[in-house]
Amino acid sequence: MVELLTKLVDFPISIPFRIKCKKIGKSFLIGSGYSIWKCNLNNVIIGNNVQIGSRAWIQTVPLVGQKKPTIEIRDNCSIGRNVVISAAKKIIIGKNCLVSYNVSLLDHNHAFENTNLPPIMQGIDEPKDIEIDEDCFLGAHSFILKGVVLGKHCIVGANSVVASSFPPFSVIAGVPAKKIRDLTESNAV
Repeated sequence: MVELLTKLVDFPISIPFRIKCKKIGKSFLIGSGYSIWKCNLNNVIIGNNVQIGSRAWIQTVPLVGQKKPTIEIRDNCSIGRNVVISAAKKIIIGKNCLVSYNVSLLDHNHAFENTNLPPIMQGIDEPKDIEIDEDCFLGAHSFILKGVVLGKHCIVGANSVVASSFPPFSVIAGVPAKKIRDLTESNAV
């Protein structure tokens, strides 16, 4: 009964998000306070059984002359509060991922190289795909930057800045993030 009441209350909150996205699977839930104003949700694909916490900022950033940017969050993912996911090219979050609160995934940066213009007027630099494989955990307050590929079952420590790619079963942490442990070594029989 409580589950039915929750769905009846939470479903209306998600309607504007559902209308703007390309595709949303079954059992989708998004918390209140997410931003849809000036957020382009074209080519955002959400799988089945995905939960996104309140005050999420999810957007695609179309660039002139570039392929349409995409964001794909696959089945059985839980995305925490205050998460930012911004794609000018492509961001994929694999199945069964847990993304904690205040995590940012950004496949682009603001340009700043031209010293004759303030950074706010320079637009963004060249985007690069981000791919998070299945079964990953991204700790609170972590940043996943452009071009990063995380293999299956990677664990990212809280407050980490991930600027490079890591193989499956890596535990990574720090600024910049470094591999601190290999989960396959501790599971060896």
